[in-house]
Amino acid sequence: MEHEAEAVGAASLGGLSSGRHFPVQSGAPCANCGQVVPDRFCTTCGQLASDFHRPFWELIAGSLGDMFALDGRLFRSVPMLMFRPGRMTRNYLNGQRARYVPPFRMFLLASIIFFLTVFTLGDELGWFDRWRFDPVPNGGFSLGAPESGKQAVLGDLDPHLEQADIDPQTREIIANSVVDGVEALPFGELVQADGKIDRVKLRAFVESRMEANVDPAEMETAYLAADRAATVYENQDRFGVRLREWAPRFSVLFLPVFSLLLTLLYAWHRRVYMFDHLIAGLHFQTFLYVLGTLLLLAAAVFPQGADWLIGGGFLAIIAYLYRMLRITYGSGRILSAFRTSILLIFGMILLGVLAIGLVILSFLLT
Repeated sequence: MEHEAEAVGAASLGGLSSGRHFPVQSGAPCANCGQVVPDRFCTTCGQLASDFHRPFWELIAGSLGDMFALDGRLFRSVPMLMFRPGRMTRNYLNGQRARYVPPFRMFLLASIIFFLTVFTLGDELGWFDRWRFDPVPNGGFSLGAPESGKQAVLGDLDPHLEQADIDPQTREIIANSVVDGVEALPFGELVQADGKIDRVKLRAFVESRMEANVDPAEMETAYLAADRAATVYENQDRFGVRLREWAPRFSVLFLPVFSLLLTLLYAWHRRVYMFDHLIAGLHFQTFLYVLGTLLLLAAAVFPQGADWLIGGGFLAIIAYLYRMLRITYGSGRILSAFRTSILLIFGMILLGVLAIGLVILSFLLT
């Protein structure tokens, strides 16, 4: 997916400009359809009337110049999108479209940049290093089968139990529950020297946890689930690849659901159509991608202020969404605040559902 993202991003970036850095042959027949080209583009098929049979470095220079010129639309669109919530959406819906980058193209570029930033910084700064299921006590997710693992778990828990305002009897019950939970999964006994899971012992463990009169089909289903979990443990790098591959695709699902929520919240508004809500959703999610990219870069530079950045980012999203609803739809303060609350609540639920779905799908595909 990362290679697909780079290709799509490059293609979209090239489509932002008008090709003004390439010399054209106005008044000559179009090489594609044969119609006379009056200006830069063929009015019949839309092809640029330029001959690309030129020295390689001239093509590179022209492409770079064309890429960074962008007709001013990108530099006009991004600041307005970020600092004037809803204004570009309202202008676009009013028919002022030529001056801005098309919403879906800008959304696509922002998403590509965001996920490339996430994956690049995550790899370079080691953000994903601890996202592993590790039986070793000092690992990221200790399942703690060994005795040392139990001691590590209890050792980490003891300070919290001592500080908690609970009586000694309750504290002992909690500690014993942790011991029982750790002993319930003899993970260290299942892992072989080569890091693989012993399937024979795994089946025996599953059978020991099932009731005596359980249906054989249910027993086999339980074992297959455990076997799949063991496969994921043995191939955690592949699981991470699946997460990276499907995360951008799952994020796109946020757009139609968010637009549908806008449609329901403004169902009784006349002359407001699904297209309008889709444009608003595109601009809002583009804002989220740009803001997320900036926060990630800031967190990489100032890791000690990550908590403040997260809190500030969440407040910025609330303020942006409220202002966007007011400007785009002309809503009053109270109704805008109410709709902002509804969208935030359902948006967080939706993100949680998408995250769970992403993990499940990656689990099944590993």
